Amino acid sequence: MKRRSSYKVTFLDRHGPAGMHRVKALSYAAVVFALSGVMFAFLFHFLVGARGFAFIGLTLVSAGTLSGASMYLGLAGGQAAGDVMKYLTAGGSSTPYEEQFSQEQALVMQRDYAGALACYEQRITLTPGEPRVRIAAADLYVQHGDNPRRAAELYREVQRLPAKSSGQDVYVSNKLADLYLGPLDEPGRALVEFRRLIERYPGSTTAKFARMALANVKRDLHAES
Repeated sequence: MKRRSSYKVTFLDRHGPAGMHRVKALSYAAVVFALSGVMFAFLFHFLVGARGFAFIGLTLVSAGTLSGASMYLGLAGGQAAGDVMKYLTAGGSSTPYEEQFSQEQALVMQRDYAGALACYEQRITLTPGEPRVRIAAADLYVQHGDNPRRAAELYREVQRLPAKSSGQDVYVSNKLADLYLGPLDEPGRALVEFRRLIERYPGSTTAKFARMALANVKRDLHAES
């Protein structure tokens, strides 16, 4: 029988970083409402001389307006900060929060690696052009899935995706080289990965380290022969 995950979707799962911004903005607005309510009550009572329902109405409307404005500014500021972080971490591309893989991460925290990998595989099927889900799944296959061949297959899929960033391209090539030099025991294919990095990123630090790795692997292979 297929194991059913006990993970329950939370408010932050549904709304992502925007949900956290909303919680913070709402909390800030509540503080502003309380403080401004006291301030406006003092002003309307002692300076304006308002009494009764007029006093209560003016105080509530003024405090509510000020707290609403503070909440709007808080949300706007949170959105701006989120846009900046998205640009820095994802190269400016639009990436939905669901791609943060909160459900899979929760399963990993519970050490339900098989469940997390099953969720990743489902996401992979639904997102044929998304590199990050493949990288996350491949990393988990390496760390806890005991399936380096499936990990290598996913890393190679990322290499073929047009949507990958240069950072992702470099990362998966290095991970493939590690697999070929390690559990897959195919050092010749590791050499191919290092040459690929040198050709694709000439003059870069990546190419520099790839040349060093290439020389080291060649030396080791020569010593074994």
